[in-house]
Amino acid sequence: MCSYYTLKHHSAVICVSCGQLHEKNGTHLYDYYQPVDDDMMCYICLQPLVNPIDTKCGHTFCTQCLKNYLKVQCKCPVDRLPISLKECQQSSVLVRRLLDKLLVVCPNVDYCEDVLPRSELEAHLLHRCRGAVTKCIKASLGCVFQGPRSALQSHLWECPYKDQQAAKNPVIDGEVSTIEIQRTSPELGISIVGGSDTPLLCIVIQEIFPDGVVARDNRLLPGDQLLEVNGEDLSMATHYEAQQALNCYSSLCRLTVYREKAEDIRPVEKEEILKITLTKRRGKQLGIKLVGKRNGPGVYILNLISQSLAAIDGRLKPDDQVLEINGQDVSYGSQEEAAFYIQKSGDEVEFVVCRKSRPQTPDLIRSTGNEFSLKNTSSDSDTCKLTPCRKFLERELAIQKDPSESLGISVSGGVNSPQGDTPIYVTNIKLTGCLGRTKQVKKGDVLLSINSVSLLGLSHNEAVKQLKLNTESKTITLKVLDGPEVSQSTPGNFTPSWLYWLQLPRICQTVKTISLLRGPNGSLGFAIVGGRDSSLGNLPMFVKSVVQDTPAAKDGRLRCGDMLLSVNDQSLKHVTHSDAVTFLKNATGYVTLAVVSWPGTFV
Repeated sequence: MCSYYTLKHHSAVICVSCGQLHEKNGTHLYDYYQPVDDDMMCYICLQPLVNPIDTKCGHTFCTQCLKNYLKVQCKCPVDRLPISLKECQQSSVLVRRLLDKLLVVCPNVDYCEDVLPRSELEAHLLHRCRGAVTKCIKASLGCVFQGPRSALQSHLWECPYKDQQAAKNPVIDGEVSTIEIQRTSPELGISIVGGSDTPLLCIVIQEIFPDGVVARDNRLLPGDQLLEVNGEDLSMATHYEAQQALNCYSSLCRLTVYREKAEDIRPVEKEEILKITLTKRRGKQLGIKLVGKRNGPGVYILNLISQSLAAIDGRLKPDDQVLEINGQDVSYGSQEEAAFYIQKSGDEVEFVVCRKSRPQTPDLIRSTGNEFSLKNTSSDSDTCKLTPCRKFLERELAIQKDPSESLGISVSGGVNSPQGDTPIYVTNIKLTGCLGRTKQVKKGDVLLSINSVSLLGLSHNEAVKQLKLNTESKTITLKVLDGPEVSQSTPGNFTPSWLYWLQLPRICQTVKTISLLRGPNGSLGFAIVGGRDSSLGNLPMFVKSVVQDTPAAKDGRLRCGDMLLSVNDQSLKHVTHSDAVTFLKNATGYVTLAVVSWPGTFV
């Protein structure tokens, strides 16, 4: 039974499941994003079927529609034959699945523009919709505000209880939560990864530093998604925009966050159900190669033979799952069964297929080939591009100096440094020092070697020791890599962002090995994005989220934003997202991951 908000002047109510106004026992109503096939319509309400039920005479109706109709007369609404509800049965899984995938528009159109599968609307309205009705976070003090979630931020600035301390409301798994944190210092004490201009698409907390503002508040966790800060929307913010918004100081920091549940950790994919009819031609083969998969039931298209009917038609794609052939359900069938139905068909073969695809990225992302741009809004940094094949400029500098003179630079980084495993980079330059005078090295540049001695793979102390040992010469040779982000005019030390590390070439990466033992429910506890089929181009695999109380979270070494290189020695380079998910699912016992872990942006 659904919950409802009752309206005073009508017998109709606003349904929590569909968000529409209808009678309490009426059928759910939806605003459909696209025209719906007539075969999916109910003859009673003339709307797409909801909770469909089949009669013994072969007709399908909404369950609630048929129940209400049979209260008036016990005849089929179509052929007028006698029927009873007991003789009816629930429609097939295939039909219900097709209906669940229909795209609907969120009914809270004044506040929310989301389009999503019908089966996900109820959870969206309850937990994520900006137009969903919510209470004030000061409700425990007596505030009676109830309104759309998007209006909560503006209300909180005027709430009569805004200056009173209420009990800390928790962050709830699987829901959007708004919390207030007293900001006693300019830094929140967290690092962030992601952004709308990155493979992660959202802003995620990577690490919470001890004794920081957020750590003392003790409610946020690594992996929490940041949706708003002080009323500023972060859901579509680039990485640099989010960094600037979070760095904007106010004594009270109001954050809206989303924390995933363990069951939410699944491939970020959308399913599309397609009906495709191919017409046979004499002397021309259909050209469809079918295959089963070891990790589950069903029949899939392996590939299409060149110049065959299916290849020329172009609508069927490799990896499509075949659900139905000429009305015969093969969603749990074999290759032989599917081939039989194709061979015995007449002039036409009608396929119903399920195609899994990655969601479209925000409009501000533009992809060309294997490249995508990361627009840097900071005035101190150049616009940069993150690409799998970016070319980096290595420069070899010959520096003349006094033997007693130091290089005049400060450096940071190194293997096992507090930031993690990073190369050595320049944080500051003394303008009157030997390197400062040449103006050939900038803050943010990476130091590769000095006098042919490599600095890669060294700890910070080892690298500093090499720099000091080699500065006693009158001439030193320094090999430098131009930093993806550099700074010359800004005073103080240079601090890299997560995007800085992400753009460094492979020679700067330190690969670490992490072994995880699957939990009792078989989950490793993290989700991935990226892959050869990414809408942003051919990208590595990234860890999007790590859920608490799972093997990955308990181990503690795998972090949001990490780059995943292999699973049990199976390389993930140039593989599709679904293949990478399959490798992870099929790995048994201890699962060994090769990972590159870059530090997030500190705010």
